[in-house]
Amino acid sequence: MLRLFLIIFLLLHALSANAQRAVANLDRTTVAVGEGVGFSIACENFQPLRLPSLPTIPGLRISNSGSGRSFQLGGGQQISTLTYNFLITANKTGTYTIPGVSIQSNSGLFKTQSLKLRVVKADSPDNKSQLSDYAFIRLIPSKDKAYVGEPIPIEIQLFLQNGRFNMPELTAEGFNLREYPEPQSSRAQKGNAIYQVRTFQTVAIPVKAGNLKIGPVKMDVVLKIRQNQRRRSPFNDPFEGLLTRYQDVPAKIEAKAQNITVRPLPTEGQPDNFNGAVGEFSMSAKASALEVTVGDPVTINIELSGIGTIESLNFPKPEWPDFKSYEPTILSKKTDPLGLSGLKTFEQVIIPENETIKEIPSLKIPYFDPKSESYKVLSQGPFALKVNPSSKPDSIQNTSIPKTDSSDLENEKPQLADILWIKYEAGTLGNATPFVLRPAFWLLQSIPLLFLIGTLILRHKRNLFANNPKLRRQLQVEQITSKTLTKLAILIEENKALEFHIELATVLREQLGLKLDIPSEGITCDSIDEPLAQKNIKPETREILRKLFTSCDAASYAASQSTTELREYISDLEKVISDLK
Repeated sequence: MLRLFLIIFLLLHALSANAQRAVANLDRTTVAVGEGVGFSIACENFQPLRLPSLPTIPGLRISNSGSGRSFQLGGGQQISTLTYNFLITANKTGTYTIPGVSIQSNSGLFKTQSLKLRVVKADSPDNKSQLSDYAFIRLIPSKDKAYVGEPIPIEIQLFLQNGRFNMPELTAEGFNLREYPEPQSSRAQKGNAIYQVRTFQTVAIPVKAGNLKIGPVKMDVVLKIRQNQRRRSPFNDPFEGLLTRYQDVPAKIEAKAQNITVRPLPTEGQPDNFNGAVGEFSMSAKASALEVTVGDPVTINIELSGIGTIESLNFPKPEWPDFKSYEPTILSKKTDPLGLSGLKTFEQVIIPENETIKEIPSLKIPYFDPKSESYKVLSQGPFALKVNPSSKPDSIQNTSIPKTDSSDLENEKPQLADILWIKYEAGTLGNATPFVLRPAFWLLQSIPLLFLIGTLILRHKRNLFANNPKLRRQLQVEQITSKTLTKLAILIEENKALEFHIELATVLREQLGLKLDIPSEGITCDSIDEPLAQKNIKPETREILRKLFTSCDAASYAASQSTTELREYISDLEKVISDLK
């Protein structure tokens, strides 16, 4: 009993030592009228005294949908999280602000951050066939007016009950489109149907003015429609559908184009060195030293940050009178997946050439601010600089040596103690091998070449990885498989059969999705048996797969298999993985 009390005390003490906070989250930030979106409040490492009270927001209906607790260990920290879940439904369009929610506890008062929710018109799907009940797509630009060069965030939302999908195909003439990051996943309910929602995000940057269109957006999907009419479970059962027969129905879904009015950048007040940067930016700059000697380098560091086309911000190149300058070193970093915000740094080395220099000229970078609809200039400096004269002589004066015969040279001695005697005959060093003929010289010369070759090889590998989605997926699946195999062994020792089968089903779908080059979601034995046969996968391997899927399906109702059976499943899994390669 004493030991149990001690463990509880230490656990509570550890939790109290960790950071306490309240965090709010929305499943999606853009929804349509009538759609429900999940809203949650996570209380980390503290116990609220009462249920959080949400404010009344005109136009939104908020209902409680339960709570749950999780416990996480990792990184030397212990986090206990109590999460309150709510469902928000909007009955009219607009942009809503969900204010921060105050939560009282014994340890103090906590408040969540405020969130924005955008509600758009509930347009009916463009494909008005019966299949639209199973899947539809929505195109949502963040704005319908913009300036040339002004980034326009775009969401593409795929609503899918069950099936596979390809990447969206977005038409946007007159725009530059950025690549899609990994889509976000959530759930939504429309009527009595529950959809899996994949939200793809991109950015369109207009390159010309006029009345333009973003879209249409099209997507190829393969719908899995149940052959029986049994009602779908409202619960998120990971084993649902493993043995249910489906009919694969290919379909193309589409969302209509959206009109965008693109205005040209004004010519009035445009700075001469404007380079097309549009957004909101800030700038900081500093010099490495403000007192130097002639010939000593001074490093100027400039940091730019903000939201917009930060890549269009170039290093300001003022006239550098009486300075020797070099090309700056440039580094860029994205601070969000879409590249809407980021950092850009410049490092410029200049060398003062005379002591008359009194300052480093000011640095100015112009940009266009679409909010104020005006040009602005980022400016830093000038920087006061003190340049001391160099103590080193600029040159060595030539002196004439009187002609003497050899006998005079032998008897001649230095007359001043501070003048070194010059030896006119070469000693043994004159017979030494020139440095350029030594192996050490060529070894030193080869180091930059070897470094360059290594850099090119590394860059080639990175480019190969970036441009090969199949290779990226293969590496991801290998990582998932390796971690899952380790986890399966642990779950056997802990006698957690249900969790074992959940992980087993996950790794099976990932391996099969990689082999068949299809999304892993919704993979069943019935849907992949024929494609595997076409890939010349042996019948015994397909039979093992059927056995494993059957076991996973049965586990949701009775997960009572022995550890011996579970270890056999791991052996079967390893054989399947080997045969699929």
